[in-house]
Amino acid sequence: MRSALRTEDCENTAAPPLTLDLQDALSGGVDFSSHDWDSFDGVAEVTLEDILSGAGLLEAVLDEDDERPPPPSADDGGWDSSPHDELVDGLAYPPPIPTAEDISASFFGSVEGPQDIFPYPNRGMMKTDILFSSANIRFSRGQKEAILVWGRDMGARDVPSLYGLDKFQKEALCAVGDPTEKVRAASGNVFYMNSIHQALAKDYAHVERRQKMHLYPEFTGNQVTEIWQAAKMLVDAPDDVLTPMVRVRGQDYYVKELVYCADKSWFIPSRFFEFEGALWAKGLPVMESQTGLVVKEEYTAMPCSMFSQPWPEIERRTNAGTLFEPGCAGYSRQMPHPDRLIADGLEIECPPLIVFIDDVSGNSSKQWNVHYSCYVSNAALPRAELEKAGNIRFVATSPHASPMEIIRAICEELRSGRAKPFKVWDAVKQRQVLIRPWILLLPGDNPMQAELCSHIGLKGNHFCRVCHVGGDHAYKTSNEGFATLLSPGRPRTVPETREAVKSQLIMATHAASEKSVKSAITLSGVKDSFAVPVLNQLIAKGKLLRKSTPTRLALSPEAVNKALFEELMQKSSIPLRNPLLDMDGLDVHLDTPVEPLHTHLLGVVKYFWAQTVWTLEKQGRFSEFQARLNSISRTGLKIPNIMADYMCRYRGALIGKHFKTISQVMAFAVCGLVDGTLQNAWLSIGHVTVLIWETNIKDIKSFTQELCKAIHEVVDFAAMLSPGLLTEKNKFHILMHLPEHVQRFGPALLFSTERYESFNHIFRLCSIHSNRQAPSRDIAATFANQERCRHVLSGGYWYDTTKGDWVQAGAGALRLVSNSRADAHLLGLVPEKRPVPGHMSLNPPPPHQPGSPVPRRPYVRWLDTEAARVQPSLPAIDGEWYQAQSVVTKAGDTAGISSEIPTSSPHEQTELVYASVVEILQTTSPGTMQSYVIVRESVLGSHLHKHLNMPTIERSGPLRVVHPKDIICVINVQHDCHFAKCSLSETENRRQERENSTRTRAVIKHSDMTHYVLNTVALHNHAFLQQSLPPHLRAHPTFFTERALLHQRAAECLRDTRLQKKLAREALIRRNAEAALRASVANQLSVDPLGLTSAPAVDVTVVPSVIHDGGSQAAQEPASSTEPLAESASCTQPPAPGQVPTEILLSSLDAVYQPDSGLSNPTVTNAPRGPRQRRAVRRSCNATAAVIAAEHPSWPSDAPRNVPTVTVDPAADLGLDYPIGDPPPPLKRRRARAQADPTAAATREAELHGVNSDLRPQNNKHLQAKYQSSAREKGRKHALSAGQIEEVTAFCELSPIEMLIDIKIHCMRTDNDILKRFMRIFTRHPDFLIRLRHALAAALLAPNIPAYVEGVTTQLTRHLEMNSEVLLGIPNAQRSDPADWALVKSAIAVELTNMRSAMKLKLDASIKNQQDIYELTTALMIYDMKAKKEHWGRFAFLRQCTLVYDRMPAKKRGDFWKHIDNSLREVRKSAAEEHPTNMVSRKLHQSMFLAHLLELDINKFTLKSGSLSRAVYKNDALTELQYSTEKLVSTFTVDDSPVGVNAQSAAAEPTDERE
Repeated sequence: MRSALRTEDCENTAAPPLTLDLQDALSGGVDFSSHDWDSFDGVAEVTLEDILSGAGLLEAVLDEDDERPPPPSADDGGWDSSPHDELVDGLAYPPPIPTAEDISASFFGSVEGPQDIFPYPNRGMMKTDILFSSANIRFSRGQKEAILVWGRDMGARDVPSLYGLDKFQKEALCAVGDPTEKVRAASGNVFYMNSIHQALAKDYAHVERRQKMHLYPEFTGNQVTEIWQAAKMLVDAPDDVLTPMVRVRGQDYYVKELVYCADKSWFIPSRFFEFEGALWAKGLPVMESQTGLVVKEEYTAMPCSMFSQPWPEIERRTNAGTLFEPGCAGYSRQMPHPDRLIADGLEIECPPLIVFIDDVSGNSSKQWNVHYSCYVSNAALPRAELEKAGNIRFVATSPHASPMEIIRAICEELRSGRAKPFKVWDAVKQRQVLIRPWILLLPGDNPMQAELCSHIGLKGNHFCRVCHVGGDHAYKTSNEGFATLLSPGRPRTVPETREAVKSQLIMATHAASEKSVKSAITLSGVKDSFAVPVLNQLIAKGKLLRKSTPTRLALSPEAVNKALFEELMQKSSIPLRNPLLDMDGLDVHLDTPVEPLHTHLLGVVKYFWAQTVWTLEKQGRFSEFQARLNSISRTGLKIPNIMADYMCRYRGALIGKHFKTISQVMAFAVCGLVDGTLQNAWLSIGHVTVLIWETNIKDIKSFTQELCKAIHEVVDFAAMLSPGLLTEKNKFHILMHLPEHVQRFGPALLFSTERYESFNHIFRLCSIHSNRQAPSRDIAATFANQERCRHVLSGGYWYDTTKGDWVQAGAGALRLVSNSRADAHLLGLVPEKRPVPGHMSLNPPPPHQPGSPVPRRPYVRWLDTEAARVQPSLPAIDGEWYQAQSVVTKAGDTAGISSEIPTSSPHEQTELVYASVVEILQTTSPGTMQSYVIVRESVLGSHLHKHLNMPTIERSGPLRVVHPKDIICVINVQHDCHFAKCSLSETENRRQERENSTRTRAVIKHSDMTHYVLNTVALHNHAFLQQSLPPHLRAHPTFFTERALLHQRAAECLRDTRLQKKLAREALIRRNAEAALRASVANQLSVDPLGLTSAPAVDVTVVPSVIHDGGSQAAQEPASSTEPLAESASCTQPPAPGQVPTEILLSSLDAVYQPDSGLSNPTVTNAPRGPRQRRAVRRSCNATAAVIAAEHPSWPSDAPRNVPTVTVDPAADLGLDYPIGDPPPPLKRRRARAQADPTAAATREAELHGVNSDLRPQNNKHLQAKYQSSAREKGRKHALSAGQIEEVTAFCELSPIEMLIDIKIHCMRTDNDILKRFMRIFTRHPDFLIRLRHALAAALLAPNIPAYVEGVTTQLTRHLEMNSEVLLGIPNAQRSDPADWALVKSAIAVELTNMRSAMKLKLDASIKNQQDIYELTTALMIYDMKAKKEHWGRFAFLRQCTLVYDRMPAKKRGDFWKHIDNSLREVRKSAAEEHPTNMVSRKLHQSMFLAHLLELDINKFTLKSGSLSRAVYKNDALTELQYSTEKLVSTFTVDDSPVGVNAQSAAAEPTDERE
């Protein structure tokens, strides 16, 4: 049968009778979709005709709401509006099956249809262009051909060929404007980009988008909701990048031009802004005087409506005369504004841009196919418009070019617009205007933003792109360094970064500069993507030039420097530096804001999630947590289903949407499962998430303060729970910069990258449906075609060269898109659905059986309602209602049964109360009766929940009847399982394949349905929740007050991490060894006197020996050989370090060899009988080695283990005085028994002596050969030397006691070796370095130190040597070894050099940054040193010497600190010459000199610091170290003589103010 029916057959043949089922199906009554809702009104949204016309192709672009038809409502025509109507008896016959002509008319258009479809030649071309230009559905070329062939075979008219379609699209693109351009980078890479000014031209030429654009900053007080209301555009942006003019009553007014106002005043505007819907200007008022106009240097604001005459009119009327007085003549030279001449009568506007670039895979598979893709958004559009995919413009992509090469192409285009603005058509003003776009901000993930900032990245020591925080690992784990990680540091600046890149390039022109360049990059954190290749080339060339070749000699360093400098000069034609560092209006360090998705959700929340999961798994409560997560209510959260099973199963592979859900519900899921600290941490994380996702900031100042406090709180929890996170995970610090970025750009969602990450899906579709031979060009052309089609069919203008005018698409084409939801879906132009408040969705009707009459909707009267049943005292209402399942609130939420809602109070309309929905009643007569919602009032608790710190409610109030439109929104509440003590005692069936399976999962059984907790960390409707709560329930609790102390303890804990882990491992080994020892005895696995395992009738490995019958042979060992063992048994002192504790051996002996044990004459076998016994021997030997190694780590691991076995008679009575299976008695109890029965003890000792004398392998040649063979084999296996193997072989011939003696000697030798290495280990320990740095800082920062280099190292070293145990923690015994003390002296010299270098850098930075004396003092006083007034004079002296040193010629400078010492010597010399005998006058002279320098310093560096930096201390507030060191340095000898005899006398008898 042919797929299409002929028209004449349909006309000549009568319609055959059809069954009711078939009639219902053909009329659309059967729902062919897969959703759960039954067709409500009997008419499907998509009929068979629609399916044949291509509607089925839309399935991939329908969103979740569109895939499911709306729930049935009372307005549906398929149901009777009155309960008294009669049933419908039957259904009418459906229309005839569509013919080919019908299909053609439906899909491709008919001849009789509207013809105003310009610029398309016919409707078929238009429909095909829409389908193949959709961004959400992409087709390969083969699929396109198949679709067109299908249309022609169906008999459709005007089906274009693929060639014709391509030709039309190219011509249309040329008419509208082809934005694709070819770019060749300096490196030779080729890529294509779509012009940004063409994208902005389409925005201007589109009426709807142009009306929504804001091109001026807006002043809204403290409220901030949009990006143009924040500080960057309102205050911080330079005047030159903002829109420079306004047009008022047909006249153009520019900034920096004189304006005459309507009130006869003069004004010079500097920038324009909006205020309360009107344009205002900020500028300088101008006053008239006798000598001319005088400009007042005080900014003020004036409405632009007051402007009367612009500068050209003023200049014409004054005939170019002098207007300003001579002192203000500089203002007249700025007039007219240069842009007035460029504009030539046109308006100039400066739209801001948001530029995003990131790496994205071009494949749909898991194979990574990296493309660097760049998108741009028009920042003049509101946030709601920015979120739409249609307003994200593709710029460029390339798998070859680097991201900075793409950014450079963008910067070059924008720079060309600075000199010559782009001309565009303004669809609202209906005239041409000039635009000059500029970059407002650069969102992205942290690695990409670091590259855009010319920064080294997160893995560098100085990891922050915004500030100079960081250092090496030792510094970050110190108290001072750790504290710096928890607050923003000194900001980075663009000039500083430019200078750093420049200095690196110059440094690379010197010979042997590789190390210095790397050091400069590490210390500064500046690493420029354009400079790095040049640096590598210069360094590589420098290495080659310094090496000789067969044709030339190696060049001298001077010649190498010259050659490298010339090489660098030759590279001036290629980019050597990040172009963003030179863009007007862009500060890369401030304008790369912290991104919420990657920094918070995929950073902080992810880290805490991992820690919590680890804790729950360790406690064995993860399954209970999963059940709780499954039982969380999502009503009021406005999120998809909480996929608890998925998140718990793939807990290590979650994405951003999962972590956003986790942050809102985690506090409830872990309540009672973890400790209070982790519980409160999740509350703080949720609080931060709520603040980050706030879109309407009422007060920007208080909001940023609250956000900063919340972030600090989360960081403090991390410091308390896992301080290592703060040094290893740098996103904690980066998140601290978020408040300043919110203040600069507005709500964090404005610079979030979620919309661009979603747009990557469209990019990937364009990538995979291309031939990938020219990916950059093909993808750019595809996006250009999509934007062309969307622009034309959505009402945009373009210039028609044939008409010579700006035109729009025809009315028929525009009407098609506005009326066709399918076409609008394809183009992404579907208008947003706005829910109607009060609209109700009725309960699903009874199922409709095909062929049966349509049932009427059931209704209820008041007495049949749930409200009347629950509370009969509620006043009855006459009427009849349908029972509904949900109602739409004022906020657009859907409130169902049991939803918690805020509504107006019955007593006070302005007061909000909480209530839960009990029943929803939809009237059957909308014209005469009202619909109602029955709610139960909830009682708000007076205090916060004691564990969750959230408000509580109790659903125990009376029922109320409210109107549907009085319901404000839906609030998320969670059941108070802690109060109700809910248990994990219920299961539910898992849903699979849209049906219940037999598999179940555990859920929480709620035992009390009245107590709930308000979720204050829910993102949805958070503002309504805060407004409805009283202030004492609205405030977030404070968890930390002593933050500095917390950070100090965290740093100390972090430094001791290695030690703690080592101790934990040792404790675990000790516990395991003790457990193994107890188990060996309890399970009768050993009778070995050395603690080796054995069991009755089981072959067991023991120490090499042969046990003989004590009565048959005499002891083989001399009596003296047993004395050490006997002495150790009675020894009460602890063993020496590294010694095997003999008590362990005695405990094993006492546990087994009791006097009556009957084990003094066991039976002996020479070797294990079979493989099982040999494996048992091997396991026993390994267990024994573990026991001894645990108790004494110095036991040699390569000692021989192949030993003879002992078979114990199973019938022998063990004679133990404790049950088998219990642990042996304590050692003290056994010793007490030995003292009570000396005879038994002596007998046991004699038995041991006998055992020792009989355990000799020499008595069994076979065993001796076996042990020696095994020893050689294992020695070769472990790569022992020949001498070592012979030593082990000889060891096998010894008795156990001789072995113990050798082991003892070996341990002592090991201890001696450890003591020899003690100083090497100690000097590397962080505690030693901290003590040393404190001691040295106290000396170098002392205000009375006579020198900084001369003699300081020697005298400080002598002092530290004399007090090494007190100051450095070094035992006095270690000072006797010259080699050991040389290590300490080396460390002292290195630290002194580093400290002096750090002081020099801080002095230079204070001069560069114009820091006052207080800021300089605060910067220099490190390591808990406290500032005194004397420090001000000394530091002013140092800074003055620095200024003098910097002005000296480079050849005469010499060492800086020697220059300081010489200056100090000159001061002392001058004082001595003035006062040769009077020491008091001499000291006064020096003090007056320093006071004079301090006065000069204050005059040069203006005081601007706060009171916190001005704090000073007296001697009684100093630490003992600082006070004693200041007294010490006054006795230092310089210039071959002590500095002042009186000083030494004073030091001999100090006056301690603290005493």
